[in-house]
Amino acid sequence: MINTRIIFFFLGVLITFIGFAMVIPYIFEASIKGLNSKNFLISLFFTLSIGISLVIAFKKKEEKINIKDTILITALSLPILVFFSSIPFYLDKNTKYFADAFFEATSGLTTTGASIYENINALSKGILIWRAMLQWIGGLGIIIFAIAIIPIFNIGGIKLFTQDWSEKPLSLHYRSKELAKILGFIYIVFTIIIFFLLYLSGLSVFDAICHAMTTVATGGFSTQNDSVGYYNSFFTEIVIVIGMLLASLPFTLYISSFRKKLNIINDSQVLAFIFIIFSFVIMITIWLHISNNIDIITALRVSLFNSVSIMTGTGFTTENFSNWGSFCTTLFLIMMLIGGCSGSTTGGIKVFRIQVLYLLIIKELKTIKSPRSISAINFKNANINEGIINSVMIMIFCFFTSIFFIATIFIYYGYDFVTSFSAAITSICVVGPGLGNIIGPSESFYQLPNNLKYVLSLGMIIGRLEFLSFLIILAPKFWTK
Repeated sequence: MINTRIIFFFLGVLITFIGFAMVIPYIFEASIKGLNSKNFLISLFFTLSIGISLVIAFKKKEEKINIKDTILITALSLPILVFFSSIPFYLDKNTKYFADAFFEATSGLTTTGASIYENINALSKGILIWRAMLQWIGGLGIIIFAIAIIPIFNIGGIKLFTQDWSEKPLSLHYRSKELAKILGFIYIVFTIIIFFLLYLSGLSVFDAICHAMTTVATGGFSTQNDSVGYYNSFFTEIVIVIGMLLASLPFTLYISSFRKKLNIINDSQVLAFIFIIFSFVIMITIWLHISNNIDIITALRVSLFNSVSIMTGTGFTTENFSNWGSFCTTLFLIMMLIGGCSGSTTGGIKVFRIQVLYLLIIKELKTIKSPRSISAINFKNANINEGIINSVMIMIFCFFTSIFFIATIFIYYGYDFVTSFSAAITSICVVGPGLGNIIGPSESFYQLPNNLKYVLSLGMIIGRLEFLSFLIILAPKFWTK
């Protein structure tokens, strides 16, 4: 049975949290007597009044939250938080339409990194820190959602669409609440380390804070129009590359490594991720050197940073890679689709699903060769049952169906193939910049029609939650007692 009281109570808590978070950009604005100080004050009072009212109105004696309540809270929380987070953007003079504000807030909380702002340098410090904070909050929320919440979604004894099903044997004997605390601690430590390294690399304190938050969240919001390319610092790029890679690995493995002194590099998903990403780096480096006549060291530098940024779904850039040729464009589209590891802040299909798909293909080929033989799919020393295979296949099907659906809408509006499909992949796989001359790395999503901005916002929300909650809610059986 669905408990509406507890659902509204939790939503009120989350809205209240967002309201209190607005205090930080308000302080930044007030300290410099910025024009947005009033806007943030209005936003935080409005948000807090709604959030606190819900908490007070629906607070009751402690009750156990059931699975249906958790699913509904998961499905409703992100779009609702996006709405309240978009208020400061809408009140800002640099935002014309609510669709723009909603798109920017969605891109922030889903850690996508796509932006509607054409001139980021014109934004106030309050707006810049708010953009970074949204991605930082969103990244932490996604890790907790992927590791501490998704595993409890069992219907009929079947674990649906669990990202980290293989982490269970790694002695993670923590309850969700305790696990969330540990994950939060690791997340904060990573942020602090990246901040200090970026500051040492020459960034100002403000820029280092913003880029540290958006790096660990693999979000990609920058404080400069030219993104990380503005600093033209190899040290800065290396720090961010390492930060993006660390944030793209399963956070549960960090816990397991500390507790059992396991070597995280020995994990098959991590090895596959590193192999895939550096294979793309090498291919693009060779292409840039031969076809674009760029010296090998420079080609390796720009290839490494931008490839890692795209593969991890971060969206930082140092070059306009849309001009690198069709070969690179194709590779970037593939990297956008794959994404990082499960249980991380990255988006995409995820490496472990690609591994499962590969093992399934190998099994079927063996069956064709020897029809009477019985072969099982073994991954991380565990047999993959039919339920896991089905969930992976359904998830991959949903990814591609959604991409084709959104791309078709763009084509209907008259956009070219690259723009249409890169926009679709960017939203569903929560990557960041698109490809082409319209939404490419040196452009923004501002010139898109408002209807398409809402479509992409919905794609980012569904893609970030990986269709899980929405698929379950659509099942008629979910609403029956």
